[in-house]
Amino acid sequence: MRVAKIIAPRRIEIFDEPIPELDKGKVLVRLEKAAICGSDLPYFRDKHPDSAYPFASGYSGHECVGLVESSDSLDYNKGDFVLTLPPYLDGFKEYYLVTPDRLMHMPRQKDTSVMLMTQLLGAVVHCCRRINNVWGMNTVVIGQGPVGLLFNSMLKNMGATRVIGVDILDYRLRIAKEMGATHTIDSSKQNVSEIVKDITKGNMADLVVEACGYEETLNMSFDLARHDGVVAFFGICLKESPGLNFNQLFRKELRIIASVGPSIEIDYAYALRTIMADQIEVERLITHTLPFVNIQEGFEIAVNRKEEVIKVILEF
Repeated sequence: MRVAKIIAPRRIEIFDEPIPELDKGKVLVRLEKAAICGSDLPYFRDKHPDSAYPFASGYSGHECVGLVESSDSLDYNKGDFVLTLPPYLDGFKEYYLVTPDRLMHMPRQKDTSVMLMTQLLGAVVHCCRRINNVWGMNTVVIGQGPVGLLFNSMLKNMGATRVIGVDILDYRLRIAKEMGATHTIDSSKQNVSEIVKDITKGNMADLVVEACGYEETLNMSFDLARHDGVVAFFGICLKESPGLNFNQLFRKELRIIASVGPSIEIDYAYALRTIMADQIEVERLITHTLPFVNIQEGFEIAVNRKEEVIKVILEF
């Protein structure tokens, strides 16, 4: 089978490995498609210690759909179309051996790339469920990549009065309006805090969602939130101890929500129902589809933000 390995900074190659043999109680899935996630990019882009290379086969893929090839589970049969959730984030490989609790049955009424968006939307749903009520609120979403765009739609659907999208790329801000943002701000050219203050008539944001994971955007969320507001951390910050403006967090009495680890039964199931009901236009995110063997090109497009990229899909 074909697997991808990150072998050096900004270098990922395809290798051949044996197809795993079916183990007791497990399911072998032949993957059809995998997506490149924003959280994958630092592993490809950044320089890591020499001892880290090559990375484990398939790392760090985790958005996958495919067909059951063989099964030792009563819940899954050969040919079933499934969402596959690799427990070790090593899903950039042609076949994946997994326990049944890491699978979810999927319908085939829509394009498989659209169905693949269930994974990403499920993660956003999990965060929104932790946030709970946003009815009538002023909200800000920092970062308008795939995750931020999905947050726009979810928050608007949940009843937020204003959804203010913040990013540095014009094309993302344009799409943000199509995905539910009522206002957009280019943080590379505009004073975000002053504009949010103006939009909210001096109140600032009831809720700020941080969907980037950078130290500066984490602190920006504290700036934009009102006193006793809520800040939701969704973006993955790879710095173990980022320098946060604690005094601002403390004096504004902000409430922090951290979100990771969606539930298959609750969050992914809700995301699937949302997609099937056409409540969120997830297909708007899919901008590039490439053969799996072109994964190097896919990562380069994503990292360098070429061709107005939002989401890159890889086909096996």
